[in-house]
Amino acid sequence: MAEFVIHLDEAADQARTHAMVIGVGKYPHLAGGETPVADPDGMRQLSSPPISARAFATWLLAEYNDPRKPLGSLSLLLSEETPTPFVNPRTGTAHRVEVANIDTILDAVTEWRDRGHSHVDNRLIFYFCGHGVAQGNTMALLAADIFEDTHNPLNGALDFTGLMNGLKRCKADQQVFFIDACRANSDVLIEESGTDFAGRVPFGAGRRPPDLPRRLHIPYYATLAGDRSHARPGQVSLFTEALLKSLRGAGSDDPEGDWRVNTSHLLEAIDHFMQQPKFAGAIAGVQVPVVGELPIFVLHQLSQPPVVPVYVGCAGAEENSVTEFICRQAGVERLRRTADDSDIGNRESEWSIELAFGDYEFEAKVSAQDVRTKSITVRPVFRRVRLVKP
Repeated sequence: MAEFVIHLDEAADQARTHAMVIGVGKYPHLAGGETPVADPDGMRQLSSPPISARAFATWLLAEYNDPRKPLGSLSLLLSEETPTPFVNPRTGTAHRVEVANIDTILDAVTEWRDRGHSHVDNRLIFYFCGHGVAQGNTMALLAADIFEDTHNPLNGALDFTGLMNGLKRCKADQQVFFIDACRANSDVLIEESGTDFAGRVPFGAGRRPPDLPRRLHIPYYATLAGDRSHARPGQVSLFTEALLKSLRGAGSDDPEGDWRVNTSHLLEAIDHFMQQPKFAGAIAGVQVPVVGELPIFVLHQLSQPPVVPVYVGCAGAEENSVTEFICRQAGVERLRRTADDSDIGNRESEWSIELAFGDYEFEAKVSAQDVRTKSITVRPVFRRVRLVKP
């Protein structure tokens, strides 16, 4: 088994999900690296991508569930300041992780594509977190060794648009991409080259063979074209955390009795989190997640009731700072927030909590004479509870 394959469970007679996860944070030739180039286009080292990629890989192994397309393989590549083994949560096995240089990425992507090509009902999942640059519809995902080739720096990048085009001929009929990277223009890389070259791809583009089922492919981008993505030093990125929260419940619905995350609800939930000041802070509503195309199909099935963000507040925001809030379920207190526990940075903000699907009662004690109550059913994507004076 190749070093970058963390999990492999193939079956020729059953459709599978094959995942490729890449997190690039250490860039030797960018600012702060061991051998930085003179003009790295303002790009520096990143601490969030390896953490984010590890979190997404862990979710795939520990929580991803689609009985029709169970996880068949997971490949992981990282570039991090202090390399450490990745522990498979299923087996407890510690795996040495290969560095996400462009040659290793191309080898891993080729094998990932070939596994996806084994069955027409397979699903491909591709995740990248790191530096990215774009020019129009062209996007380059920067490998760890970007700028190593001084004659053509983009030989250290993966052409993401070319990758999607090359996968048209892969049998897998569902192909999902999560790109947690900037999509801003680059004066030093793509634009200065004067061509559409945006990096390397392991296979050429072509038409989808007519005997294959139609390809349903969705690229989820962390931000709008031309915009930057925002990371949090030493933490999972905002987009990836929103993605994971959405997959764990906020992006689900139960039209057939069980809780499933489909591709449309997933985008709605990610967008919701990215707009919330409590979650995204100062960039709430600034970084806008989007998709390239949006065919709708089920991506994940929850094994337990969804966890839902709930925002509790008084009708007048100024009352939140002096109010004690209580959440009960079937008469039993679940959570409480006193006035002293309100957000120091914004004492008028709502009480932001997460609850499992179900019926709850909420109480606001504004004063001894002003006690307000409301009962609601908490369900995805989110619930906002406004407690109004009778």
